[in-house]
Amino acid sequence: MDIQRILGMKPLTDVKSVLCVQPHPDDNEVGAGGTLARLAANGCLVYYVTVTDGRYGGSESAVSAEALVRVRQAELRRAGEMVGVVHHHELSFEDLGNYSESDVMSALIPILRDKRPEAVMTVDPWAPYEAHPDHQKVGRAVAAAVLAANSSIHADSGQPYNTPMVAFYATAYPNTYVDITDFWDVKLASILAHESQFANDEWPLLVQYFEHQARQYYGAMQMAQGVAEPLTAGFAEAFKVLSPRQLHFFPAALHM
Repeated sequence: MDIQRILGMKPLTDVKSVLCVQPHPDDNEVGAGGTLARLAANGCLVYYVTVTDGRYGGSESAVSAEALVRVRQAELRRAGEMVGVVHHHELSFEDLGNYSESDVMSALIPILRDKRPEAVMTVDPWAPYEAHPDHQKVGRAVAAAVLAANSSIHADSGQPYNTPMVAFYATAYPNTYVDITDFWDVKLASILAHESQFANDEWPLLVQYFEHQARQYYGAMQMAQGVAEPLTAGFAEAFKVLSPRQLHFFPAALHM
């Protein structure tokens, strides 16, 4: 059963606007940088929402948290330029802070109603071993905000809007693959733009991991397309794409 076709969802690669909500300033590039660059190259409007300030993303004790926030804001802009981001929203919750899912949901509703994107993208909070509280809270808050934005809640925050789809990256349950072979170098460059996080001795190892994972996704994409002998010469990114209807009282969504 092609549930996406039944629900009238267009392919992720065809959307003309996408709102990408990331817990930290580098998550969108790591999880979906190639796809976002591909979308932007095709004329899609790419909007970023960065939920936390990333103040605890470094291990260099000589740098103050406030200084690191400024560094990461600059890195966020540089990476966004590489990918093709047209607008940034920074919610500025404290990294690993005592904010709630409800706080994030309430902040996202007016943005969703204002931008009215054809797709929303975020990290998958239900990945089996995801232990980072920011990823857990933000992913769930995004899903809740998508539902709430189409209700009468926060009536003073714009007209209700029904987001057509949510694409979760860093997922263990992908149902959609995007060929990013032509944008692989852009993805890596946009990740490395976050120098405070990646310009270190671990970068070569991380590149090997990113390449291995992307080649696996490319093979899975070809299998899903019915290719008799899948190749692993290209690169792909993986997503769990769901409609709002599948985000409430729909346990079968796990297997779709």
